[in-house]
Amino acid sequence: MLVDLDRARDALQAIPPDLPRDDWVRAGMAAHAAGLDFDEFDAWSTGASNYDARDARDTWRSFRDGKGLGPGTLFYMAAQHGYSAGNNRDLAMAASAPGRPQATPARVRAGMSAAEVWKRCTPAAASHGYIEAKQGISDGLRVVPVGDPLRIAGASVAGWVVVPVVPVGAVEPVSLQFIPPPGAGKKLNLPGAPVAGVFIVGDMLAGGTAFLCEGIGQAWACWKATGLAAVVCFGWGSVRRVAAELRERDASARLVLVPDVGKEAEAESIAREVAAHFVTMPGGWPANADVNDLAKRDGANALEVLLSNARKPDAGPLPFAVVPFADLATAEPALPAFVWEGLIPAGHVTLLSAHGGTGKSMIALMLAVSVALGLPLFGIPTRRGNALFYSGEDGAGLLRYRLLQICRALDVSVDDLAGRLFILDATDDDPTLFTEETNAGRREGMTTGTYAGLREFVGAHAVSLVVVDNASDAFDASEIDRARVRGFMRALARIARERDAGVLLLAHVDKGTSRGERDDSEGYSGSTAWHNSARSRLFMSRDKEGTLTIKHQKCNVAKLHEPVRLTWPEGGIPRLDESFGPVVQDIADRGQTKALLKLIAEFTERGEFIGTATTSRTHAAKLLHQEPTYPKLKPGEVFNLLRRAERAGHLDRVLYKGTDRKPRERWQVTADGTAFAGIGAATAATAATLEVTAPSAEPAKPAATAATSLPGGVGEIAPHETIGQVI
Repeated sequence: MLVDLDRARDALQAIPPDLPRDDWVRAGMAAHAAGLDFDEFDAWSTGASNYDARDARDTWRSFRDGKGLGPGTLFYMAAQHGYSAGNNRDLAMAASAPGRPQATPARVRAGMSAAEVWKRCTPAAASHGYIEAKQGISDGLRVVPVGDPLRIAGASVAGWVVVPVVPVGAVEPVSLQFIPPPGAGKKLNLPGAPVAGVFIVGDMLAGGTAFLCEGIGQAWACWKATGLAAVVCFGWGSVRRVAAELRERDASARLVLVPDVGKEAEAESIAREVAAHFVTMPGGWPANADVNDLAKRDGANALEVLLSNARKPDAGPLPFAVVPFADLATAEPALPAFVWEGLIPAGHVTLLSAHGGTGKSMIALMLAVSVALGLPLFGIPTRRGNALFYSGEDGAGLLRYRLLQICRALDVSVDDLAGRLFILDATDDDPTLFTEETNAGRREGMTTGTYAGLREFVGAHAVSLVVVDNASDAFDASEIDRARVRGFMRALARIARERDAGVLLLAHVDKGTSRGERDDSEGYSGSTAWHNSARSRLFMSRDKEGTLTIKHQKCNVAKLHEPVRLTWPEGGIPRLDESFGPVVQDIADRGQTKALLKLIAEFTERGEFIGTATTSRTHAAKLLHQEPTYPKLKPGEVFNLLRRAERAGHLDRVLYKGTDRKPRERWQVTADGTAFAGIGAATAATAATLEVTAPSAEPAKPAATAATSLPGGVGEIAPHETIGQVI
């Protein structure tokens, strides 16, 4: 829909901002649909007596293109308040009829420009009712002459004080603010002229002090109390922009923000951004009370004391955490845990990319069901826990159909998923979790109310796996903007860390990459920040024969998993391709695991222990690699095989005390492990044949016989005291 923005601005200005909240929201929604930006909506809203900057910003963020009211509502509401800028009916029709040509840009009506209106106004007198009521001064102000035809929002402004709105560093006004005598109405702005400037009370000197205030009453009070310049920002929503402009023009100026009661926190935030000071009203004042109220009640001297005590903002919490490590001498950090073994790490975000229609949504829902029931998926173990599937793409009907297919194919009961699986359909509302908005002239990335709701839901239901389907629906910003992508991925990672959950984000790639027509080394679309921010990344493709392949293209916490090949039979669900699958890999793993178990048994028989630590200078891979029968493996592969052997019951962890009397942990081959590896009956060692010395170990001693001692530690020869066994 194409709308004349100048007429939309005029229409908005014709509507009084002091509306009931529902009507205020309707006006804002219609202004958004007409193409106006937040700054214009916020400047208009500041005219309301109950204006709240945070509420205005949050409300604006909730508006979505194509959803809610249309721009025609803006002109309808304006007409109810006396707006009659020419061909309103035609304009409203154009606004509500997609495809019509854009109306010719409207020009400011004769006699309605800021310069023309300002020129015909007369100098204000100190006796004007408003100036007297605020104990102000008339310098720089004018009054609309009696009998002037100017009407705004249906009201005559003859006799009203006129405050010029002048851009920082300029001379001529670009807009005007009209203030009635006490009790005669609310402040109004000149239609069609955005309030993009300031009014300065007093003389603003280079390197001097300037107080930044919402309105002219506060500015007068500050100037009278101190004799220093005070800047009228025309609403709290403009303070951040004005402060930034003043700081850019004068780096040495001492800027002091003067907020009303209730806006102190935001004032401190702005002061931190622009290297300014700020003041706070004394306790006991009601919301929205200001320094003019203080001066009238307690006098100018009390206000001078308050302003002289303006303070710098607190530095705020550090945006990082110091990582402790002193305890690593005696403690072992927990090994990475996985929600889907080797593929989706807990506490991190995993990216699964594929072309639309490849089947990633179906597989992700299968994974959610598997996690909820603790079942392996495609032969790969899962960690049982509550699972959540957040859909911004497919509606409830399709999700229910897929779930029934999965349950029937896996031969599981839907009833067993109650309280364990949660499916959230966001397609009827706005699924956006992260968006970009203009705030005070700056583009900012931010999470949405929907994100806050999802985050709360995950915590309330103790979710262990969160599937977000998909990035194009949940991320409302440019996919090539690195900063925005990082912000979105960090927001998802926050959910993952809080619950030690795995977050799986589904994303699209182009058709050519998915079909293998182009290099798939970058199985994602957009900025490399998608790849860099994910701790694990999966890419799924379909070949010409229809076989699906899930490739593990990145993992920061463990080795890459072998590819998973799947078939998708007609009328069924994806399943492991038995003709390929992990069978070959499993055979290799079995042989390598047997070799490791035999070596651990040999070391134990000689009175030398293989510790369970993965970070010490004498971990298993470093101690075993010098043996002739050691399989050629990387350390990470060794640790992975040992963990699998432990889960299979082939290894136990045994606690013992080393020569320094500190508790340690070692691997012990179990009876099942002995049978699995084909290890012959162990005989008592009569002497150590290999000396491997740990950094803190004492010199090796002759080994005792099995009848009189227990095995010793890594690099240490028996005897030592065994504390217990961890099973």
